Amino acid sequence: MTTSIFAFIVVLGVLIFFHELGHFLVARLFGVGVEKFSLGFGPRIFGKTVGITDYRISAIPLGGYVKMVGDEPDVEIDPDLIPLSFTHKHVLKRILIVAAGPGFNLLLAVIIYFGFFFFIGTEDIRPVVNQVVAESPAAQAGIRTGDEIVAIDGKAVTAWGDIDRLIAADKGAPVHITARREGALYDVTITPQTKVAKDILGDDTPYYDPGFSGLPPLKALVGEVADGYPAKKAGLKKGDLIVGINGRPVDSWNTMKTIISQSKGEPLSVRVRRGQESLTVRIVPVLYSEENMLGEKVDSYRIGISTPGITIPAGDRIVVKRGVVDAFVESVSQTYQISRLTILSIGKLIKGTVSTKTLGGPIMIAEMAGQQAKAGLTNLIFFIAVLSINLAVLNFLPIPVLDGGHLLFFFIEAVTRRPVNTRMREIAQQAGIFILLLLMIFVFYNDITRLFAS
Repeated sequence: MTTSIFAFIVVLGVLIFFHELGHFLVARLFGVGVEKFSLGFGPRIFGKTVGITDYRISAIPLGGYVKMVGDEPDVEIDPDLIPLSFTHKHVLKRILIVAAGPGFNLLLAVIIYFGFFFFIGTEDIRPVVNQVVAESPAAQAGIRTGDEIVAIDGKAVTAWGDIDRLIAADKGAPVHITARREGALYDVTITPQTKVAKDILGDDTPYYDPGFSGLPPLKALVGEVADGYPAKKAGLKKGDLIVGINGRPVDSWNTMKTIISQSKGEPLSVRVRRGQESLTVRIVPVLYSEENMLGEKVDSYRIGISTPGITIPAGDRIVVKRGVVDAFVESVSQTYQISRLTILSIGKLIKGTVSTKTLGGPIMIAEMAGQQAKAGLTNLIFFIAVLSINLAVLNFLPIPVLDGGHLLFFFIEAVTRRPVNTRMREIAQQAGIFILLLLMIFVFYNDITRLFAS
């Protein structure tokens, strides 16, 4: 609990600071006076006044704000302060000042990703083939286990991530592969198979499978055996290797999983190797229902075993650091992809295709921050980047009282060349506050329900 609270304060503090720093710096750039720069709401705990700006820490650490001179259009201000007034600046400058808050949250994500890609590097594996799928394009082209991929379409390969990226970029078109076998180079051209998988949002997305992998095959080796499931009742044990089902050979975990899922609950004759011993057991799969991360109900047939996973030898692991340009491009791309997923998620929530149970508030954020902190500083920093992007996207939504609501009013003003009617603005602000209050109540309810359910 203490770790979660501390991590929550750190995460929230960083996000709020960068958000408000964006407003502050661009406001000062355009000559707008800033009266208060506050981390937190409510009573002032401590701070320091420099010039006209009171830099403060406030009592309620659930947000922050920058109070600018003349940021309330209907309030009279001293004529001497008009040159410093936010309201008296050109509408385009006001747009940039407001957009700078969420914009700096996106910038924070880019900075974090750039730091990892350039300074720390990311973990990857050597571009050595450890698995070739039978009758796949790679197998037909003669690629073998142990071959080292040197280049694709003339572009050098240093890690397996380069292979995935270059093949994906060709979108299923033939790729020219240069590989090394026993010290000698050879060239082949293969056409990856276009397949479809579900992405993180549950949508169909194409991927291009060449038929080889840098990971060793995931054998149908039993990891844990769940109590109450058919595998336990049939006597399966940790370490058992499933080699056949209903007379069909099983060469991998995926083959076994496919046979079980297609069984429709019919009894299976499962051949198992246990040490030097071979035995056959009868197992009847059961239908299992669960919710995926989108809150959708998913049914599948299972026997109640899990895989021990794949162990990658230390010699196959490498750390890849990118050059300045590549690191910057990759960090911007990563930020864009997460922003896109966030926007699509919001759209699916509105349509109802994603369950509102997936929404969380401060309690959920604190729990996740604590989990990431326990996993290590790297995980926590990555979590800050993802959360910063989410905060930016949410603030850009055209909801009054959020930055996006203010931007909407300013864009209308830029088009009509006159400010939005004060009464209309007040009604919109009240509606925005009401919507946010309902949302806060709902996410707190989700948090509390999730807390008691666990």
